[in-house]
Amino acid sequence: WQSAIAAKPASTHKGYLLGGLVWFTIPFALATSLGLAGVALQLPISASEAGAGLVPPAVATHLFGSGGAVMMAVMLFMAITSTGSAEGIAVSSLVAYDLYRVYINPQADGRKILLVSKVVIV
Repeated sequence: WQSAIAAKPASTHKGYLLGGLVWFTIPFALATSLGLAGVALQLPISASEAGAGLVPPAVATHLFGSGGAVMMAVMLFMAITSTGSAEGIAVSSLVAYDLYRVYINPQADGRKILLVSKVVIV
């Protein structure tokens, strides 16, 4: 929702539609292509390993060697980091705008709100 606040109203609906399509399409295409590649390559993956989500790393490692494993680890790290960043920003905004500005300092200017946001993040 931070993006919605910062965006121009005319472009917000386009951004949310595109974001929703990409949010669905990229994981779906990645899972489908790597899952089918695992079957096509006849990799020795058990049902329990497949259920644990180990097909993509197995396919990437089979196709690219250790570089594929590194690519999967980097992709996982980036996804987790992005999620953590979004959650941190959301919490800092809630504290700065909904607690600090409403209850502690109603006359807070942008600099003070930004400082409170930074303190909450750290």
